[in-house]
Amino acid sequence: MDNRAFPERSRHSQVVQTLGRQIVRGDRETGSPLPIEDRLVTELGVGRSAVREGVKILVGKGLLETRTSAGTLVRARDSWSLLDPDVLRWRFVSDPEPRDIKILADLRVALEPGAARVAAERADAAANQRIAETLAALYATTDDPDAFIEADLAFHRAVFAASDNDLLLYLYEVISIALRSVRQVHTRAIKHNKETLPNHERVAVAIRRGHHRKAEEAMREVVEVARADAEDQILCCGQAPSTPTKE
Repeated sequence: MDNRAFPERSRHSQVVQTLGRQIVRGDRETGSPLPIEDRLVTELGVGRSAVREGVKILVGKGLLETRTSAGTLVRARDSWSLLDPDVLRWRFVSDPEPRDIKILADLRVALEPGAARVAAERADAAANQRIAETLAALYATTDDPDAFIEADLAFHRAVFAASDNDLLLYLYEVISIALRSVRQVHTRAIKHNKETLPNHERVAVAIRRGHHRKAEEAMREVVEVARADAEDQILCCGQAPSTPTKE
């Protein structure tokens, strides 16, 4: 089920999705005013109440602000609710910008080694079993890039869950929206996927044995390789592929 706070079929959802995507993708410049309400009604094919409700939601997400003298204005990126599921989806799901791919890769380097370290300190038998199961799934899916992406996401989620820290797990759940898309950039080569398996296994073994420093170091290697892969893809192709093909 879609985790957005409003149903896709609703009229104000149409307003939110259309305007939100335009703002996040840069089609509406920072500081520029939205068209007057009558024009939005015509452009979007919805009623006034839908426009008002949609604008209100986007104000709540930090993408718009209303001023008595200037109308409704597009806000700068540093005002957005950057971890809002919709904002992440608009930013990453379709042709993410190279700059955004780099930002996400940097976030992984900053976040995931620490999560692995905490997992090594906190993981119980059930958590270790789940990590082992997801590692097995990685080995079983190396010949299928799409299945490997899902297995990889499940492995990293299991590490965050093993930390027994609800805030860490929440952060992973939120950014997994973006991670799934960016995986399409650097998780398509079957040979390379197989080459990453030993690093993932070192993470699992270190967590199981309670070696927090080794777990941190092994996960750092995993995410540093992923960051290098993403940067190589950007340099090679100029941007993330919108319709990646299997190798």
